[in-house]
Amino acid sequence: MKEIEEIQSKLISTLSENLNLRNTIKEQDKEKHDLMSDFFSSIIKIIDMFENKEENFSERLKGKNADAEKIIQSYSSIKKQMLNILKNYGVTQLEFPENRLIIGFSKVVDTEPDTSKKNDTIISILKNGYIKGKELIREAELIVIKN
Repeated sequence: MKEIEEIQSKLISTLSENLNLRNTIKEQDKEKHDLMSDFFSSIIKIIDMFENKEENFSERLKGKNADAEKIIQSYSSIKKQMLNILKNYGVTQLEFPENRLIIGFSKVVDTEPDTSKKNDTIISILKNGYIKGKELIREAELIVIKN
């Protein structure tokens, strides 16, 4: 009888340790996920900065001289490298194949009427959205048609 009690006690102890280990693994996985999300968000903010600078330089300097063109190309090249870093981790920019709002992945920041187009047709993408698989990293910020 004593042997059975000892086996039961060891079994309960082992199951308890197993449960504790599983909980620890879940916590570590969540922590890793959160750290990676923060990393992705930081890279995306840098990409946003390069997109803004690239657009600003393009408007002001395009066609002015060779040095200006090199600056614009440099910003574009760095932005592409940052996008490739995200891509290596499975993070991609949201695409809008029908040029239409994707609910749940997009934030409408403004609307404009245009009766020649369907509602929710994208006029402008103010900020690109990013996904990792089906997980939303950052929603796109859009201006869309609303009649």
